[in-house]
Amino acid sequence: MIKGNYHTHSYWCKHAVGTFEDYIRAAEEAGFEELAITDHCPHRYSWCWLHENEVAEFDEELNRAIAAHKDKIRLFKGFECEYIKEEMEYYKYLKEELGYTFLILGQHCAGEHGEVNCFDMKNGYEMRKYADSVCAGLETGEFMLLAHPDVVFTKYPVLWDADCDKAFAQIFKTCEKLKIPVEINTNGLRGDRGYPSRECMTFSKDYDLKYLIGSDCHDPRHMHDEWENRAVSWAKEIGIAVEELYPWKDRLQNG
Repeated sequence: MIKGNYHTHSYWCKHAVGTFEDYIRAAEEAGFEELAITDHCPHRYSWCWLHENEVAEFDEELNRAIAAHKDKIRLFKGFECEYIKEEMEYYKYLKEELGYTFLILGQHCAGEHGEVNCFDMKNGYEMRKYADSVCAGLETGEFMLLAHPDVVFTKYPVLWDADCDKAFAQIFKTCEKLKIPVEINTNGLRGDRGYPSRECMTFSKDYDLKYLIGSDCHDPRHMHDEWENRAVSWAKEIGIAVEELYPWKDRLQNG
């Protein structure tokens, strides 16, 4: 049984519905013990997400919701971030000054200037650029979870090739070394988006990894729905055991 979710959005990200209250209540109704709110973090290459000038209001609203529910469920303030070298100081400010301790790495762009869009057509060179960006982000030590590692398979021309071998050996070796859990993304499965990738996750079994189901919910109704059960079954079919809760409690800090 899944007892927590660590990838949660809200209306603030501009492409989701529902307030913080809606998601927290949905998690409580599902019987979850833990929930991290991880809307998309503002950054210089963001497309339409939360803006930096909205963070104060966002934070105030989230703090109110947490205060109202803190005795019912363990809640974490977080963000889903891109690794962008120039943004790391800002991420540290959010973490150290505002309490956004549950930062997850969800790399939607790659390259020195975010020039690789993971949702566009791409080739092996761009696959390797993605791996470089992901690993550089993980090596900072600032991130708790690697969200949808296989998002890069969106519009990739083949299921798997030698470039995938190289890229994901690099990624999963880094996750293994740093003890970073890998997400199996329910939202990608729900939308039939090309991820989670069976080939990628089968390849990951060569490494000593922990796995979490991540709802990546953009609607409170998707916090704990039939697709979560399908994701668990999908993982089981390829021989992956998923964790009920975040596996390293010593890393968890309430925001």
